[in-house]
Amino acid sequence: MKKFCFTMVLFLMFVLSSCTTPESRVKSLGSWQFQYNEETNDYSVFFGLFDKNGSPLSADVNVDIRIVNDDNEEVYSDTKSVSSDNYNYYTSISAGNQYLANVRIPASEIVPGKSIDGTVFLTVYSDLIRFNEVSCEAFDCLPIKDVFVSFDAFPLELKTTDYRGNTESIIQIQSANYDFIKEYPSRLIITVSGEKTYGSSNSIYDIISYKLYDSEGYLVDSDIIYLNSLSEGDKFRDDSIIIYDVIPGESYTFILDEYNR
Repeated sequence: MKKFCFTMVLFLMFVLSSCTTPESRVKSLGSWQFQYNEETNDYSVFFGLFDKNGSPLSADVNVDIRIVNDDNEEVYSDTKSVSSDNYNYYTSISAGNQYLANVRIPASEIVPGKSIDGTVFLTVYSDLIRFNEVSCEAFDCLPIKDVFVSFDAFPLELKTTDYRGNTESIIQIQSANYDFIKEYPSRLIITVSGEKTYGSSNSIYDIISYKLYDSEGYLVDSDIIYLNSLSEGDKFRDDSIIIYDVIPGESYTFILDEYNR
């Protein structure tokens, strides 16, 4: 009889202890943050779970994640399952050593948008717990769309004249191309290539002008290009045109023209 009672006590102790799951001990959520991992080309959503004493612990939970950029475009939405394999210790300058869950998001799963900044929203829950949605900043790390630039038909011949209207030189534009740098600060670099087909080497009139229009026909940028010390027959490649504040996903038209004094 004593042996039977002892067995029953052990059984009850096992049942009671099995009810104390990691999820049931979770009382608070904290340390949520978001970062881009350049080496692995993916993103990390971090968060920590804590018991009533503020001690970190791991638990199997689900995480609803939404990312909305500063142009109000939802660029990511998914639910991730988190297990004990997702928890580890991570060190940062601001927070020191922390025990956190690390949810990885491949960069290819985030849709390029019009803004490099945004907000990450996450909701952590399981069958036993559920926390209100929290958010953190995504700063200078979200993928952005390309821009598109159309050019004149080449070759394009442009004359430069003196104050009396006489032709001082002729510049033949043979090609133009562009490169959109997405890293902060994002910028559009336009390179113009060509040849001086007429004019002296000491001319101060080797100047051409340009304008950049958006898809609605609004002028975005205009300026002039100085081509220094060109002799007749000299070829050139000028990459001095750098334009900031272009809109990702926008289509632009780049027009070269003769410079009028």
